[in-house]
Amino acid sequence: MSRDGVQVTYLGTNGYQFEFNNHALLVDPYFSRADLLNIALGSRLLPNAARVTEGMRHLAPNPEAILVTHSHFDHLLDAPTIVSRTHARLIGSVSAVDLAKREGVPGGDAVTSGDVRRIGPWTIRVLAATHDRLFGKVPFDHRETNGSGPPQHPADWICGEPLAFFIEVGGQRIYIDSGGTPELLPPRERVDLAILGMALPDSRARLPAALEHLQPRYVLPSHQDNFFRPLNLGFQFGPLTDFPRVRHDCEQANRGRLILLDYFRPWTLPRK
Repeated sequence: MSRDGVQVTYLGTNGYQFEFNNHALLVDPYFSRADLLNIALGSRLLPNAARVTEGMRHLAPNPEAILVTHSHFDHLLDAPTIVSRTHARLIGSVSAVDLAKREGVPGGDAVTSGDVRRIGPWTIRVLAATHDRLFGKVPFDHRETNGSGPPQHPADWICGEPLAFFIEVGGQRIYIDSGGTPELLPPRERVDLAILGMALPDSRARLPAALEHLQPRYVLPSHQDNFFRPLNLGFQFGPLTDFPRVRHDCEQANRGRLILLDYFRPWTLPRK
């Protein structure tokens, strides 16, 4: 692994692995890729063990933490399994930590906006975020979990409190959300890489303002793929995405170089 900068690997959906000097950090790892029809029907939802095992072949053996932006199934479903196999520290909202505990994670670090965590070389600042609307409504829009047993169906994986993370390591700064946040960084605190969820119209409408505030050197539009399609079938844009508009708005804003990563192909964030 290059020591020149942070190595970024796209895991699909809003999932990423960051590596720096033999240390690794994960965000929203999701490999099961549940079928759209089963989600629409509210069928029983469990991790796909074979797909999780295959996805984990691309991970560092000992990630120090797993950050969860919110607790929908496409962000949290596989995290408890990955925690159990790697002993990584799970960091997320109260709802994310509660759902993970119901899935057998013995501990979890519940955070909220303004919290800071220092783990190995990573300094992680937690920011409040929003979740985009789907056909006028945030899916499974609840802040608190109900009941005490393991989640069984897609609606049990509630949105909870959406979060964004500002990650500093090795003199480089990475901002990541899953769909836009009103609480961006303080003025004059520019980032090297902005990973911005771009699955739905709400986040695309916020893109110019986000770029103006963050002033990133590189821009990575996330949540662009069809996350109901197995990873081994290759990258395909999701049906509600609009990458041409994202590209146009980035060119108009002239804030950072736009990149788009394929699954499991590491890219190193260049130093200034």
